[in-house]
Amino acid sequence: MAYAAEQLRTLFSSIRFSQSYYSKAEGKSYSVGPYLNQVAIAYTTLSHSEITPLLKAIEKATGRSKELKAVGIIPIDIDLIQWNDLVLKPEDLTRSYVRKGLDELLLEEE
Repeated sequence: MAYAAEQLRTLFSSIRFSQSYYSKAEGKSYSVGPYLNQVAIAYTTLSHSEITPLLKAIEKATGRSKELKAVGIIPIDIDLIQWNDLVLKPEDLTRSYVRKGLDELLLEEE
């Protein structure tokens, strides 16, 4: 996660991260867990279609592959959940670890 955070900081100078949280898998059942989660908020002039391949490149650089995912091993998962007012992954916004991280970051803004 440290490498991914470093790479994200190079892409988004205004990025802020929540604390890290452990959670059980939500949704699909994978054999490995618990998972370490972290939420970030960043501001950018990039479009969401420009951001997604950049995030996938970071995942690949940290060891994520289709072969590992097929056997339930996900070294890292970086999702763009919302871009401006467009919610790209509405189900993810309901996940407890996402809500916890967002709540933490939004409280800091007040």
